[in-house]
Amino acid sequence: MSSSSQIAAILESPSAERNKGPIYDMVLGSKVFPTLMENNDNNKIRVLELAAGCGVHSTYFASTALADGMSIEWHPSDPDLEARLSIDARVERDNLANSIRPANGWILGKAGGTACNDGHRDKGDAGANNSGVGGIEADYSQYHNYFDLVTCINMIHIAPWEATIGLMECAGKTLRKGGILLCYGPYKIGGTAVDSNLNFDRSLKSRDSRWGVRNLEDVIEVAKKEGLTFDSYIEMPANNLSVLFRKD
Repeated sequence: MSSSSQIAAILESPSAERNKGPIYDMVLGSKVFPTLMENNDNNKIRVLELAAGCGVHSTYFASTALADGMSIEWHPSDPDLEARLSIDARVERDNLANSIRPANGWILGKAGGTACNDGHRDKGDAGANNSGVGGIEADYSQYHNYFDLVTCINMIHIAPWEATIGLMECAGKTLRKGGILLCYGPYKIGGTAVDSNLNFDRSLKSRDSRWGVRNLEDVIEVAKKEGLTFDSYIEMPANNLSVLFRKD
């Protein structure tokens, strides 16, 4: 890809730029990666990043982990074609191709979901006609019990509920025993949340009736059906949570 084409392909995500540091510092670098390295025979952390959006997290998390001395094999995934082009362009720009694989277009469940819905791009929703925007039906048979970590950041609330079901099915099959699923975003607990998140919930539903801030208990229940046990949550800036699950 030429430098001009590379620049043109790169999309921006202000929300990802804001939260990438806290997610790495408060969750991945301080808790998740050290835990995974304690029980890792390969001396390499294999990560599947679902609904990866435009690649801000992919390149930041992988490069920071490498700088911290870890060996990383990162697999970004997003059903939105423009998102995948942006991810791959960022990887090329930052010379990370040895650690980050080309982005795949898996659609989660029947509806799919992309973090590109978070912010200025609504057209990236993979729910239209069950086909996504360049997405493909998820086929992760070659990755059963393969990954140490699955991440899904800012998707659950901006995608149909079927995407969450697909997320948990994917994580349940692709995580190794003892692997971790990280879900980040706003949640309700006991059916309620802070006012800003309740207002956000109403705003999401006005854009698409299938979207909305989810009850954490409902997410935990779906995860349980796929062999994923709720571990804990970490309170994050801007009234978000990092929710951690373990593969049984």
